[in-house]
Amino acid sequence: QRALNDPRPAPRAMQWLLSLAAVASAAALKTDASIQTSVGFSAPLPPTVYRTGTALLQQWQVEALARREQSAVTAVQSQQQAIEAIATEQKSQNDQQTAFQSELHQVEVKERKLEDLLQRQTEELQVARAEKRKAEVMLQEQSQAFLRARSLQLAVNNAVEFGNDIIRDQLLGAAVYFIFMMIMAKVYGMAFTYPYPKLHREPTVNRDHFTFSLFECCNWDPDAASREAMRDRRIPCCCCCGPIRWADTASSSKTKLVAFWPAAILAVAMNALAGVSFFITGFIFILIATVHRQQIRKIYGMPHGSCGTCTEDLCTWFWCSCCATMQEAMEIEYIDPPSKPWQQSMVESLVPAALQTSPSGRQERTACC
Repeated sequence: QRALNDPRPAPRAMQWLLSLAAVASAAALKTDASIQTSVGFSAPLPPTVYRTGTALLQQWQVEALARREQSAVTAVQSQQQAIEAIATEQKSQNDQQTAFQSELHQVEVKERKLEDLLQRQTEELQVARAEKRKAEVMLQEQSQAFLRARSLQLAVNNAVEFGNDIIRDQLLGAAVYFIFMMIMAKVYGMAFTYPYPKLHREPTVNRDHFTFSLFECCNWDPDAASREAMRDRRIPCCCCCGPIRWADTASSSKTKLVAFWPAAILAVAMNALAGVSFFITGFIFILIATVHRQQIRKIYGMPHGSCGTCTEDLCTWFWCSCCATMQEAMEIEYIDPPSKPWQQSMVESLVPAALQTSPSGRQERTACC
């Protein structure tokens, strides 16, 4: 068997064995003498040789079959190993493909996330741009509002400064006017203390309204001489010194509203501050003068206290204060009230006016002295 498997050249004995094996095989297969002649034997071989050769041949066949089977098993195992390797490789490829698909899915997920992120960033960028535009618009509006506010502030400052200048000038003018009117009030109290001249023509007294009209400031006694009519300057002075003339009328003993100096100070101060107070003090003085005019109506028995008379007196003082002052002064000085006659005594009618003096040495007939 080793000789058969050995690839080296077989020795002489081994050739005989091979020959015997061949002969035995031939005898087993075909008992024919021609086989013996073909292998170089001239005498027939003994049966032992045939049996040995047959056994060897059978053993060889078994071994050959075993080898074939082993080869087939080896081939099958190789095929199985190849199949297993292929399966393993296919599994590895499948695993790789699965991993690749998983990675591809992750990449797709990441790509979608990136797309979503990019979309959100784009939207945020658009929102930021919109907010930026809004901020720019708001900044522009704020700038315009600031400019308008600054312009308004400058205008207000200029107006306040201008108003302060006006108020300062008006206060200065009011102070000058007040001082001047106080000096005139003092001069009025010192110089105009003589009695009022008698009227040459007695007016017709009517208790329904004032005796003298609003426009008789220089024509209350048409029969008197011009020099005698103009000698009494206390009535016409209501045109330039109205507060002083009104204070003299209000301090008359016939009305007894207030004393001369408080009335003069009140009237002058109210008129002086009319410009500073936007005519509030002037309107207050008009109300006070309206109340005094209603008091005159009450004393002289004229209609008073009604809405019509109050409106009439208020409008008279509002639109024509100089005429109202003159009318009230003439009514007080020349007309006696019905309840308390204001007549001169016998001494006043007999003694000349130049000799009629007060105990202090001044002539009487005015309340301011």
